[in-house]
Amino acid sequence: MSARSLLRSVALVAAVAACKSPPKAPEADPAGVKALAAQMANNIPAPQAARLCQPADYANIPTLTYVTLLRLADLPVKEDPQHADWINPPQLESPAIHDVTGTDETARRRAAAQLLAAPGWLVYKVDMMNAPMAIGVKELKIGTIGARAIRFDKRGLPVCVEVFYFQNDQQKSDYAISKSDRAYIDPELAKMLREDLAAQYLTHAPKAPPPATK
Repeated sequence: MSARSLLRSVALVAAVAACKSPPKAPEADPAGVKALAAQMANNIPAPQAARLCQPADYANIPTLTYVTLLRLADLPVKEDPQHADWINPPQLESPAIHDVTGTDETARRRAAAQLLAAPGWLVYKVDMMNAPMAIGVKELKIGTIGARAIRFDKRGLPVCVEVFYFQNDQQKSDYAISKSDRAYIDPELAKMLREDLAAQYLTHAPKAPPPATK
């Protein structure tokens, strides 16, 4: 084979290989996510200031907690029970939300592109915490949490709101009350109630309906 033919064959093989390479995932500057998060954090609506969300409003958008929204926007997070990490479980959040806050720069940029291209975001915000035993206060009653699901558009403006409530499992609450015969709440009982409330949050938070089965 001549040198010219060899070069032509090598070029052909390279061209075919290039055609088979998967397209590069889109990337974007994570600073855009910070700006969008700040826009949402500064536009939290009152419960009745937007229409009631419907199941379709929750489809195909990233989800996150209000605490994470504040952190994405580099805004201060209050040190109170509503903003505690235990009642803002990361399981409520989309993988891209976690990736954009990570240390892998490529993953961060790809997550940023995904988040900025989304038609909106869904933010879960705890508004009311009436769960004294879960935070170590001896007031013997079932823990109750009030929260909102807030759907934003891609500009960071609120579209709709759904208010919802959830409580500790009745049996776990009754057990904790029956064992609280001291002047203080046993830390292990408080931990159990906190974990249960986080689990109840995951169950009761409004979300997109599962895809229909054929």
